[in-house]
Amino acid sequence: MSTRLLSVVMPTHDRSDKLLRAARSVLDQQGAEIELVIVDDASSDDTPDVTSRLAEDPRVRVVRNEVSLGPSGTRNAGIAIAQGEFLGFVDDDDALLPGAAATMVEALEADPDIGAAAPWYRVVHERQGRTAEFRGPIGYGAEQLLWFNFVGIPFGVIRRSLFAQDIAFDPLLPVSEDWDVWLRCAQERPFAVVQQSLYSYHQHGGTRVTQVGDDRRSGFQHFLAKHASAMTSSCRTYHEAVIAGQTDGRSAIGRVLASAGRHSPGDAALAAAVMSAGYAASTIGTSRGDPGLPSRFVYRVLTTPTRHPMGTR
Repeated sequence: MSTRLLSVVMPTHDRSDKLLRAARSVLDQQGAEIELVIVDDASSDDTPDVTSRLAEDPRVRVVRNEVSLGPSGTRNAGIAIAQGEFLGFVDDDDALLPGAAATMVEALEADPDIGAAAPWYRVVHERQGRTAEFRGPIGYGAEQLLWFNFVGIPFGVIRRSLFAQDIAFDPLLPVSEDWDVWLRCAQERPFAVVQQSLYSYHQHGGTRVTQVGDDRRSGFQHFLAKHASAMTSSCRTYHEAVIAGQTDGRSAIGRVLASAGRHSPGDAALAAAVMSAGYAASTIGTSRGDPGLPSRFVYRVLTTPTRHPMGTR
C-alpha cells in the first residue's frame, strides 16, 4: 500500500441522488491512502445533508461555495485545501472502478519523471443500459494534446511536487478546462497512459457539473487563443475550422480550410485529414461501440511518418 496521500477533488452541484455513489467509489478504494475533498458548488437540493453524513468519515473534507463558481472555480477551491502529494479528480455522477487509486499511484511512483497520468475508462449509457470501453492511443504528449483531448475524462492523477506552479483550472474555459490542465501538465513533464479501464464515465442525459451553459464556442476560442503560440499553423487551422463549424456548420469549415489552403496547402490538408478522421471514426465508433476510435484515428493521422509531424510553424 502506498503511504503517499492521493487527494481526490469532487465538485458537485444539485446531484445528491448520485453523489453518494461517486463518493463511495473513492472511499472504498484499497491499496492507497485516500483523501476525498468534496466541493459543493452552491447546491440548492439536499446535497449539504449528504456531504454532512459523508464528512463523518475522517478522510472526507467538505467545502461549500456560497455562490456558484462553475467547474473550474469549484475544482480550484478543492485543490486549495487538498493535502496530498498526488491529486486526482472525479465528477459527482461518475465513479472510480475498484483498484483505480492504487494502480494510478503505482504508475506515477514507478517513474519519478512522470508528472501526470490518465487511464482508459468505461462509458456507461444509463438510459440504454449498456457500457463501452474507451481505449485511446498511448504514448501521446503535448504536441498531440495541442490538437485533441486524448484524455477525454475528468479523472487523471497529477504529481504536484514536479510542477513549479500550483495546478489550477482556468475559469475562463466553460468547456475543455480539463483538456487545458492535461496539456499544461504534458508541456512540463512526461504524461503517461495507464492501459486499463479504471474510471466509470456515466452518460445519463442530464447536465454535468463540468458543463456551464452552451457557450462552447467561446470556450474553444479561449483555448485556441491561450495555446496558439505553441501550435503549428496546421493545428491552428484545425481549431479555427472546429470553432467555425460549431455555429455555422460544415460550410463554414470548408471556407476556413479553403482559405488556409491558398496560403499553405500542406497545412490545410493536414487539418482537413485530422477533421475527417475524427468525423468518420466517430460514426464508425458509435456503430461498433468503440468510443475511443476517433482519438486513435486522429492520433494515427498526426503520427503517420509520411506527413510532416503536426504541420509547420
